[in-house]
This record gives sequence, C-alpha cells and structure tokens, in this order.
Amino acid sequence: MFALEMVEKVRQVAPGMANALTTLAVKNIVPLAAAMGYRIDEVTDARVKATVPLDRKTKNHVGSVYLGAQVTVMELTMGVMLFRRFPPGQYKMLVNRMEVAFHAKAKTAVSAVCEPPEELLAKLASELRATGDKAEAWIPVRLLGTDGQCVAESRFLAVFKRG
Repeated sequence: MFALEMVEKVRQVAPGMANALTTLAVKNIVPLAAAMGYRIDEVTDARVKATVPLDRKTKNHVGSVYLGAQVTVMELTMGVMLFRRFPPGQYKMLVNRMEVAFHAKAKTAVSAVCEPPEELLAKLASELRATGDKAEAWIPVRLLGTDGQCVAESRFLAVFKRG
C-alpha cells in the first residue's frame, strides 16, 4: 500500500494522527523542516495548513520569523497539497518559479495555508491527462500570524511531469 493511501486511511479514524504522520514524512524528506519545527495542522482535499514557531531556530536579527523559514513553510505546505492530489509515484513535481508579497512583520508563529481553487487543480489534472507529459500551474499560498493577520501571499509555479 502506498504511504499516502495509508495516511488517508488513518485520517478517516484519527485526523490528528494522520497530520502527525504527514509531518514526520515531510521532516524525513526535507530535514530542514524538522529543524524549523514544521508541523501540519490540517489536511483536507481543499486545504492544507502548517505552522512554524517563532523561536531561536526561526527568529531573525530583528525578532521576527526569518524570511527563509517563511518561504519554506509556504513551499512545503503547497507541496503537501499537491502530492495529496498528484501522488509522487505517478508524477514528479518541482517548483520552477516563486513570487511573494510581504505585508507585515512575522512577529509570532506563522501558518501557511494552501487552498487553491478546485478549478485550478481540475485544470491541472486535465492538462496532465491530455498531454500525458507535462503541465504547470501557479499555486497560491497565504501566510498568517497567530492573530489571523496576513503576513505574506505567495504563488509557486509547480511543474509536473509523469513519473
């Protein structure tokens, strides 16, 4: 059984345990995530939310979350969303480009929220079926402070190829 399928079976019974398993998987694949304290809070078909704390490992010289940690939590969260919809055994995905607009200082822990429109994901799936080779899409991610304030908005150009 493919690991993601197993996690989804666990999610039906214990969503918190499934989030913990997914967090461990991400930390195993990207060790930087473990160093940052990356934690997955929510995974559904429509939304993935993950958090990094504001602590000694993620804090910059002015006391906010370091830019690299902010970008990394957004990119990893987008990856969890896309790998859920487009499993790594069938597809290879890389980020080809990224754009980000920062709106506020990240003075607290931050949560990345990836909830791309269903039409965007459906179009991506359709293009992969039609071309059978390669497709790409801009995937939006928001970064929120613990007070719900939007710290940053980003989008990642995800490029897929059949695995």
